[in-house]
Amino acid sequence: MLLGCTDNRQLYQNTPLGFSLRLPASVQLRENYMGSAVVIEPRADSALAGKLRYLSVDVNEAKSATSSLESYSQFRLKGLQHFAVRSDITHREEVKLAAYPAQRLRMNVQFGAQESELLLHYLIAGGRGYTFTAAFPPNADPSAIKVVDSIITSFSAPLD
Repeated sequence: MLLGCTDNRQLYQNTPLGFSLRLPASVQLRENYMGSAVVIEPRADSALAGKLRYLSVDVNEAKSATSSLESYSQFRLKGLQHFAVRSDITHREEVKLAAYPAQRLRMNVQFGAQESELLLHYLIAGGRGYTFTAAFPPNADPSAIKVVDSIITSFSAPLD
């Protein structure tokens, strides 16, 4: 399903997976698309067009081997690196999302011939692992990163 946002403060809720996000009018989203719970893309006529490729939200049940934030983030990162021709983490920090500890990474990757700069967030909430992956062209535009950060930091999930 392709949904468009017409309000800068539109709330997207995914009740089955237990999370919500606030989305700006400059994006559209697809649910259950390409293996992700949600894929958010810039509208063709928005200032984000050409600056953001996509933001995906993946949700997985946290299993015993991936029940800690560190084990979950390492598992997800290894999966991403497995498909990359090249990957370099340029920044890693601990942050909070919806009162949960999270990891925020920036990295440069190459999948096939396409190079991208990724902004990744990993967190565990309510027995689920959440992965946010934003892909930008190389040398990402700071204004696009700011918009994506505002979407990701609007993440809400019920507290455990």
